[in-house]
Amino acid sequence: VVNDLGSSLQGRGESRGPADEVVAEIEALGGEALASYADVANHEEAARSVGETLAAFGRVDVLVNNAAVSRRGPLLELDEEGWDLTIDTHLKGSFNFIRHAAPHMLAQGSGSIINTTSGAAFIPTARSGVYAAAKGGVLSLMMSLSVEFAPQQVRVNCVSPGLTATRLGNTAFEDMQQAFGLSETELVEQIGAPQSPAALAPLAVFLASDASREISGRTFEVVGESIHLVTAPTRSRTFVKPGGWSAEDFFDSFPRRFEG
Repeated sequence: VVNDLGSSLQGRGESRGPADEVVAEIEALGGEALASYADVANHEEAARSVGETLAAFGRVDVLVNNAAVSRRGPLLELDEEGWDLTIDTHLKGSFNFIRHAAPHMLAQGSGSIINTTSGAAFIPTARSGVYAAAKGGVLSLMMSLSVEFAPQQVRVNCVSPGLTATRLGNTAFEDMQQAFGLSETELVEQIGAPQSPAALAPLAVFLASDASREISGRTFEVVGESIHLVTAPTRSRTFVKPGGWSAEDFFDSFPRRFEG
C-alpha cells in the first residue's frame, strides 16, 4: 500500500498523483499495489489506511514511515503553525501509523517498522530547529519501541538519508546555498551533490526482509556509497563527588574535569 496525501513541501493542498504514480510503477513491474491518500497527522485517517491494507492483503508485515514537510529557517522566525505541522507530520505521523499497524504485527509475532530520521537529529545543524526536534523524536521513539516490541519479534529501526535529490532535499540544498552565499558548484564541493533516492532503497528492502530479523533498535545513515551505523546518545564520562555536589563544587572544579 502506497500512502501519500500529495501535499506541497509546506504541507498544503492534496493530490492523488504521487501515490497513483508509484502504484503504477509497481504494477508495471508485475507487483500488486494499492493507493491510499491519508493525512499521516490525522489519527483516524491513519486507521483507515491500515484498515484498507488489511482488507486488501489480510496482514501487515512492514511499515515504512517516510512522510515529511519542510520548515527550514531561523527558529525565531517560525510560527506555531509551522512548528505544529512539522511535529505532527514527522513524529505524530509515525505514531499514528505505528499505533494502528503494530497491534497486528504483535499478534502475528513478526513485522518490521522502518522510521525515517535525519542527520539533523544527531548532528547540530543551524536553521533546522523544528526539523531536528521532530526527527530526534522519531529516533527516540524507535529506540523505545525496539525494546517494547522485541518479545513479539517485531523489530524497529531507523534509516537516516544523507542529502537526497527529492523535493524536500532539493529545497534544503537551495536553502543552504542562500544561507551561506554559495553557488551550487561551491556547495557541492563542500558537502557533495544530493544523492539519488535509489541509494536508499536497498537498505530499506533489507530491513523489511526476514534477513534482518536479528536487527532492531539501529539507525543507519546512508550517504552516497557509505552506510554509517549511528550510535545512540550515551554516557561518555562520569564524575563522582562523595557526599554529593554543591553549587560551589561546580564553580570550583567542574570545568577542569572536562580537560584532558
